[in-house]
Amino acid sequence: MAQKSRRLNEEWLNFKSKSSMDYPLIINTAGYCDVRYLFETFNPAGRDDYYLIYIVEGELTLDIDCKKHTAKRGSAIIFPPKCSYKYSGKEHLFYFFAHFTGSYAADFLKECGFDKLPCIIENDFNTDTQKRFDLLVNTFLHNEKLSIQRCACLLQEILLDICLDASDKTKSSPINASLEYIHSFFTETINIPYLAGLENLSNSRYVTVFKKHMGKSPSEYIIELRLQLAKNMLDSTNMSIKQISKYVGYNDQYFFSRIFKKHLGISPQKYRSIKLSQ
Repeated sequence: MAQKSRRLNEEWLNFKSKSSMDYPLIINTAGYCDVRYLFETFNPAGRDDYYLIYIVEGELTLDIDCKKHTAKRGSAIIFPPKCSYKYSGKEHLFYFFAHFTGSYAADFLKECGFDKLPCIIENDFNTDTQKRFDLLVNTFLHNEKLSIQRCACLLQEILLDICLDASDKTKSSPINASLEYIHSFFTETINIPYLAGLENLSNSRYVTVFKKHMGKSPSEYIIELRLQLAKNMLDSTNMSIKQISKYVGYNDQYFFSRIFKKHLGISPQKYRSIKLSQ
């Protein structure tokens, strides 16, 4: 008997669809689809949040800008809020998905280069991305202590994976190895000689090349990553300034506060009080 395609109803598609500014990043729903039949999904009104898909096996056929596209294994698709979407697939398709929102969502996507949405990011399959997505889904479903914050961190790591994989594919950068190291260990002590060694460059040459590609020095780049994480934690946790300072890589709370104020114009305490009053 021929298999019939199945179509999901709009009410189910928009389950837990919402836009919220309560946290920098919020996972509204997360899961996976293991498809063994022909199907079509059509949501003409779109969702109120962002929609991320990561394909592990098989292919998806999508309609974007009135054109047909095929997303294969390793590809990611991102739909913005209020965006109509339509896609279809067949047996032997497996993909993860996450619906997310938050006050930092739009800015973070832009920082990753995903400012023109909807989009398909075609990458080679990355087992690390799959593992992070699997952990994200399990964390979301179990809803344990600090699961909101942990899910947000995992989502950022997934989007960074997708972003960096796409960057590696579209250009040959002489700082890819050190950038990957920085994003993995920016809360720990990182010195320039070690980063330069990863790229087989002298210290001075490495700093020059880094500035050319990133528009800032390695030290400035690391500080920005730390401060962004600190802001997220000030927004979404009850941790003390001292605890946050140590967590993002500064053992001296007062030095952390000076760095924070120098770059953001206000102290961590003031930043938190403003956010709480909004």
